Amino acid sequence: MDNYQNIDMNFITISSTRDCLKDHYHNGYELIFITEGQSNFVINNSSYDFCKNSFVFINNVEKHKMYPLETPYSRYMVIIDTDYLDSIIQEPALLSIFKIRPEAFKHGFKIQDKDVEKVKTLLNQLLLIYSEKRAFWHIEYIATFTSLLLLIYRQYSTNFPIMTIRKAEQRIFDIQKYIDHHFKSDITLDSIASNFYMDKYYLAHTFKDITGFTIKQYILLKRVSFAKNQLFYTDKNITNIAIDSGFNSQSNFIRLFKKKEAITPLQFRKRYRKG
Repeated sequence: MDNYQNIDMNFITISSTRDCLKDHYHNGYELIFITEGQSNFVINNSSYDFCKNSFVFINNVEKHKMYPLETPYSRYMVIIDTDYLDSIIQEPALLSIFKIRPEAFKHGFKIQDKDVEKVKTLLNQLLLIYSEKRAFWHIEYIATFTSLLLLIYRQYSTNFPIMTIRKAEQRIFDIQKYIDHHFKSDITLDSIASNFYMDKYYLAHTFKDITGFTIKQYILLKRVSFAKNQLFYTDKNITNIAIDSGFNSQSNFIRLFKKKEAITPLQFRKRYRKG
């Protein structure tokens, strides 16, 4: 399947505060824009209350759930495959709103009234492109999404984890991209430090300081995220998924997956593939 086919979008209105979204996952970057009502988001271990005219940004390794606080609650949702967007948008500062999670990072913010109509216009264009899916629709979709992301960055750059790219940050971005492409291999802090000619202790500290993850955590999150995608979209057996995702054995895969997700891979498949 082409990565651009892993694009999803909708606009929904929830009328009851009982209609919550429990812990779930998406194998892509997720952007939400709230147009009406208020909701509580729990993203990893952080809790936020977001109101009308707020953006929310979630990446593919972050567990999250949502509870409407005030209805009717309406929102746009865009999900784009991580590898596909990474391959097209090469500017680390723009992608940092999805990829970088320093200690003080906030997953969303409210925009000013003067920008609301411009944002809605772009989101409605995206919704039309997605619903019609005319020839080469994905090219038009990504171009329009990039325009939206540029608008957000230019008006609200202080909400992005990285506004200007220094040499040290660029190097960490390169390493993060390296892990994104090689997490299925037997990579470690030592091997990455050797490949990039860096002191491993400096690398470990700098990577954690900039991204919010240790290298070991980030590799595991990438492997688990890939495995979840395989569990959901394919009928591969657990052993093959374990090996394909970079784990050295089925037992190690099951142990680490359960530690991260609180359920086994097979339980995950049964739960999320219902219906």
